[in-house]
Amino acid sequence: MHKKLIIFLILYFALSLNGSGQVSAVMYYNGTVVVHFDSYKWIYVPENWTLEGSQNVTKVGNYIYPTSLPARASFKVESRGVLSIDEPNISYVTVILPLNSRISYMNPTPSSLTENNNELNIDFNSSNVTIAFYLVSGSSLFNNPYFYSTIASSSVTAYFGYLLWSSRSGTQLVEPNELDERDLRIIEAIKNGADSLNKISEVSLLPRTTVYRRVKRLIGLGIIEEVRERGKVKYLLKGGSK
Repeated sequence: MHKKLIIFLILYFALSLNGSGQVSAVMYYNGTVVVHFDSYKWIYVPENWTLEGSQNVTKVGNYIYPTSLPARASFKVESRGVLSIDEPNISYVTVILPLNSRISYMNPTPSSLTENNNELNIDFNSSNVTIAFYLVSGSSLFNNPYFYSTIASSSVTAYFGYLLWSSRSGTQLVEPNELDERDLRIIEAIKNGADSLNKISEVSLLPRTTVYRRVKRLIGLGIIEEVRERGKVKYLLKGGSK
């Protein structure tokens, strides 16, 4: 295994000298991720990604890289309402949701948001993307609150724009399990590496009792998962890339 890794690293550095393109990823709401290689760069494949098909790529351990260009690889990812990716060598991400999606959390602010073939295409010039969503009745882009927040300069501004839209909407689409500001702070804390109740409390600046109740609720919604390792309990984003 060590020999394979050494060979892989040598090949990576040799190929990276010739690479001038980019690596992009398309994430679908059903848990499919398709990675397109226009450059000789490797990506790390998380444990919860299952390789389903590939063209001109080689996989060594948890790493995958192209043998010739262009190349692509498709994966199936366990996802229950949260799409997340964090891979430095991926420079462009597109998330595809049905038009009847209600987005309750999105980071960072997208570069564009468009309707295409009854789907919502959200583009990010970033390698670190997280979206929490669920489906509601209706199928119009204009029923999606984030349509009104694409010009926002930050995710926080976008979220408050979303709240304003919700409060002024004549049609009540908000479900009981919609995330509020405290839930978002907890999600962001976990995304930034806080994996215990104490750490989440410190990062989110919320009382530990509040964190405990909210984390249990987010587990029930399928957004957070509780993982036990060697007698310790960790909390991670469900369907996250790490």
